[in-house]
Amino acid sequence: MQIPDSITRRLTKEQYDFFRSFFAACPDSFARKLMFFQYEKGHRLIHTGDSCSHVYILLKGRLQAIEEQVAEEPYNFTDISAIDILGDYELFTGADSRLITLTTTEPSFCCVIPSKDYLNWIRNDVNALFIRTRMLMYQMSYQTQAERQKFLSDARTRLLHFLSEECTRQKEAGIHGPYTIQQTRPQIASRLGCSVRTVNRNIQKLYQEGFISITHGKVQVTDKQAQSL
Repeated sequence: MQIPDSITRRLTKEQYDFFRSFFAACPDSFARKLMFFQYEKGHRLIHTGDSCSHVYILLKGRLQAIEEQVAEEPYNFTDISAIDILGDYELFTGADSRLITLTTTEPSFCCVIPSKDYLNWIRNDVNALFIRTRMLMYQMSYQTQAERQKFLSDARTRLLHFLSEECTRQKEAGIHGPYTIQQTRPQIASRLGCSVRTVNRNIQKLYQEGFISITHGKVQVTDKQAQSL
């Protein structure tokens, strides 16, 4: 596919390289199917139970994946960062509706493709199907490993790992310390698979031990503390 100038002007080098690789063998007519949208923080991109109408390529930003059907309370099980493809898992499995909810946790930029056009194209494009399969295999392997670590670790270790990951993510995004953890205590508890009481108790212990700071109820981590974590 020859990527139109109207599209390339909106892409960074990393995004452009991904497009060239993923869409290398698709017809030029497919470019007309691509749409680009900017989403604000807190936008619900996909909702559990909705029809599978579009596929999203997350080019910039970050999403939170929420499982709403496994427990009484929504379970925030992972964060998704660019560059990634969203909304085609259900197409591959034959599901009629969305299995999870995806919400932006920061301003995000996506390429949006109608599901029917995406599926008709990728089932006939060996190059794109191989790239997408490799991405899915990596994600499943990573999630399986993360679940094993979570199962075998106590709540304190899971919290330390979560805080360390958050600091690293913010640093890579160009944010300078101290790093403020934006998630609420209930959100952290849901992510770690423990109670809010357990999260509060461990946060208080980490504060007393000097691993973190607390400002207006929010956890903050300096660069020095991040290294200790």
